[in-house]
Amino acid sequence: MSNIATTKRTRNSATFADVIVFIFSFALFVFGLYLFGAGFFGAAGTQFWLFWAGLLASCLAFIVPMVYHWIVDRKG
Repeated sequence: MSNIATTKRTRNSATFADVIVFIFSFALFVFGLYLFGAGFFGAAGTQFWLFWAGLLASCLAFIVPMVYHWIVDRKG
């Protein structure tokens, strides 16, 4: 068995940067959903690229807060 110890946060309130990252990630996720829909009804030849752009935007929306908190927690 491994002994995994995590660091505990001293405060449980969100900072201004946390709120900005959340708003940016949520907007990016909604934009990705829009691109998913545009991929089905877009011009011929662009449907594939619009769908994949939506997929990548939605994935990036989940990656941004994880990387942000990884960087913040490493400094702290």
